[in-house]
Amino acid sequence: MGERWLYGVDGGLLEPEDEWGRDPWLDGVPTSRDVGRAAGAPGTLTEIVLIDGHVVDSVSRPVSGSGYECAALEVAHLREPVPPPRVERVIVREEPQEEMLHWLERVVGGAEVLAVLDDDPLPLAEPLELDLLPLGSRDLASAVDEHLDLVDPAPILAGQLLTAYRRLLATAAHEGMLHLWRDVPPERTAAAIIHCVIKANALSGAGAPFGVATFLRGLGVGSPPTSRSRSLALVIGGTQWPHGRSPSQAPEVYVLGDTGLLVSRFRNELITYRDLAHTARAALGGVATG
Repeated sequence: MGERWLYGVDGGLLEPEDEWGRDPWLDGVPTSRDVGRAAGAPGTLTEIVLIDGHVVDSVSRPVSGSGYECAALEVAHLREPVPPPRVERVIVREEPQEEMLHWLERVVGGAEVLAVLDDDPLPLAEPLELDLLPLGSRDLASAVDEHLDLVDPAPILAGQLLTAYRRLLATAAHEGMLHLWRDVPPERTAAAIIHCVIKANALSGAGAPFGVATFLRGLGVGSPPTSRSRSLALVIGGTQWPHGRSPSQAPEVYVLGDTGLLVSRFRNELITYRDLAHTARAALGGVATG
């Protein structure tokens, strides 16, 4: 009867090594086995016990620390490398006319609103109805409204813009923004209201005929509170662009989603964009509405 240990590293059989057969002259000198052990070789070591050719036992344990680290590294080296998983990215792009229509829907407040959009002028200098505002915001809203009256008349659409300012002021009160800005000087809040309306109507910015400062004359503020204005637009209009961006042909405006805050001049431009987009959709076999 004889006994023999066979060692397998990840399925490959190896002859046993005799620890007592090492060259004494190498004592204290790192061998390849020592290097492999330090490297922490991967894999599983399986030990099989044979008695007269019959398997009577087997044990599996990690290769690391077994003394067969170098053999495991050699086996791993012989394997074909596993290719990294292939990742395919599919970029979905909307047709320009669909992108434009989605943007227009966000600007005016929905597809149904866009379908019946008109360019009738807003009422001129519509008064602020304080009684309809939250009780805790009425005093500040009244103070802000007084500063809106101090602003020099806008070079265009002055009456419509004053109405849009007051409507946005009322919306800001209902959305809790006036309560949030209760410690802000009223002239700064008025400047934020004006800046937000001007940006929402494409009256300033690239290609616009006027700068923001033109509409803030008379308030006595040094610079427009763009950060506060932007925050107001986000609270009222939500995410500014569909799919994270606006169409390349669209003007750079704040999205408020309310035609009651848009002057007739800008709504006329939106109608033009809408009709062109519907024409392009129909030419490509799509369904045009409105």
